[in-house]
Amino acid sequence: MNRTDLKDNWPLPNEYLIELGRISSLWGSLEGTVNLCINMLAGYDAAYDYRAAIMLVHANFKQRADILETLLEQVSIEHSNLKGYDKTIKLIARSQKGRNKYMHNMLGFNPDTNKVELSSMSARGKLKTNTEIITLKQLKEVSAVIHEACCALHSLVTKHEIKPLWER
Repeated sequence: MNRTDLKDNWPLPNEYLIELGRISSLWGSLEGTVNLCINMLAGYDAAYDYRAAIMLVHANFKQRADILETLLEQVSIEHSNLKGYDKTIKLIARSQKGRNKYMHNMLGFNPDTNKVELSSMSARGKLKTNTEIITLKQLKEVSAVIHEACCALHSLVTKHEIKPLWER
């Protein structure tokens, strides 16, 4: 076997790999939308000004989400269409939590149970370990929330409503 001729269902069943890929792809779209909205709310005229890019390129997502929330809070004083921004910020936070769960922990296939399991650890004050069975439905829900957050943020900032795919 050539090292690039990987087997199907390795290292997880293909349908899980597809959903993880969807999460990753949608996450990239959300990150880009957050960056563009920060750029717009900060008052830059270009679609993506180099000054905003310089400030954001090395910021982690939590920092960018905090910047976005603060800009929305300040700009909403002058622009009433932004007043309901807290719902969108909550969707973004929920997206990040879901994405991080699956992208920052160990997923593996348990041949004894024929199930996909996620193993995680936490060491905040006390070491905690956890293993749980993961379903495709859970991964699809994370994809849906990320997509909803991206649509909600775009709609909020541009005043041009974009509904999630399943509502179009």
